[in-house]
Amino acid sequence: MGEMVHLRLDKEMKSRINEVVHNGLFSNMTEFIREAIRKSIDEYETKKAIRGLELLRGKGHLLTKAEQKRAKAELKHMSASELFRKYGLD
Repeated sequence: MGEMVHLRLDKEMKSRINEVVHNGLFSNMTEFIREAIRKSIDEYETKKAIRGLELLRGKGHLLTKAEQKRAKAELKHMSASELFRKYGLD
């Protein structure tokens, strides 16, 4: 089971969340908050990856056919998080 986090919301925010829940978009307030957190984390990780890619701009060179083949073979078996770590994007 997950860890408990205490969260205080002002009345207006709680009311707005309840409205979304009552409209059937989420089963309860907790699910709404979890999804909001997931989206925030995904957005953060995307921005972080983009910043990392921007740092690489202009540092690339064209690969030979043999280099392309080796790179494809290597990258094929790596997860996204492994790729980010390997290329300093994490």
